[in-house]
Amino acid sequence: MIQLAEVNTGLRTEEVLTMEASLVTFTELLSNPAADGVAKVRYDQMRDEIAALPGVVSVGIGSTMPLRASDVALEVKAEGKPLAEGEPLPRAELRSANPDYFLAAGIPLLEGRAFSPTDRANSDLVVIINQTLANRYFPNENPVGKRIAWTGDVLRFTPFTGDWRTVVGVVGNRQDGGLDAAPRHVVFMPFTQLPAIGGGFVIRADSNVAALANTATGIIRRIAPATPIENVMTVAQYRQQSVSPRRLNAALISSFGILALIIAAVGIAGVLAFSVSARTSEIGIRMSLGADPGQVQRMILQEGGVLLVLGLVLGVASALFAAGVIRGLLFGVAPRDPITFIGVALTMATIGIGACWIPALRASRVDPALTLRS
Repeated sequence: MIQLAEVNTGLRTEEVLTMEASLVTFTELLSNPAADGVAKVRYDQMRDEIAALPGVVSVGIGSTMPLRASDVALEVKAEGKPLAEGEPLPRAELRSANPDYFLAAGIPLLEGRAFSPTDRANSDLVVIINQTLANRYFPNENPVGKRIAWTGDVLRFTPFTGDWRTVVGVVGNRQDGGLDAAPRHVVFMPFTQLPAIGGGFVIRADSNVAALANTATGIIRRIAPATPIENVMTVAQYRQQSVSPRRLNAALISSFGILALIIAAVGIAGVLAFSVSARTSEIGIRMSLGADPGQVQRMILQEGGVLLVLGLVLGVASALFAAGVIRGLLFGVAPRDPITFIGVALTMATIGIGACWIPALRASRVDPALTLRS
């Protein structure tokens, strides 16, 4: 959990609010192609009004919000980059973005430029790719100016075309598949060059961006009353939400671990306490014949130590064998991490010695005279 919390998301996430507001569906576009233009006009109107709010730095429009995966992934090819025999075409997530999206979301531009207002439906087709896709198709060269295109049989069932598109920029990777997932291939297309199927707003403010949520949603409802508004939260809140299942798993497993530790300590202490009570006469005789309390304590501790060593050997061996079971619950830590194993073994040894000490101390306080009289 500590390492997961320190993962670099690839964003500057401070003071960024996101909300999803889909103005038109794919079915509506099929029945009424003019709905696309109307939706984009409304998106622009909403963006302008939200951008005019006090404290707002920039407002981005996009199909996919930061740190979230896209529902659309298609095969992509690069011009002049043949694949090796048997090598499958890589798939990339398709996302749309307006010119301010990357600034608002805090996505760093590594090469080239962001989208501009001149990247419109009737202009040259352009795209921005992420670093992962750039490394896949254009290693050790500048991708800006190169061309890529969507491909595959699935294009027949989508509103997207296989036309060549020029790469105008490269942006940094983001942890959109989850903080513990590898970065994905991503292609951004201008919001104006795609049908407005799905959309949302990324709002960056200079301070207290969460306070803008009610006002921003009010603007959307006023312009498009029937539009559903979903997932209104800051990027920081979404990040915390995304790791909540991991946090729950960590809390449950830690609780079970603590319970097992308590049971082990009580078990060792209970076994030795029973042994001491059963051997009271023997201990009394030993002490009457000259054994001092220290010798009695060492005798009981030695017996407890044998139990403890046996338990640690069997426990470590079993844990090494079974560690692979929790591989899926770990991040940044190997299932057989030596530091973890050594730390747990030392903790168990310390608690075990403490559990042995209590019966040993009780045994050393046996009164020989009372024992002999009984």
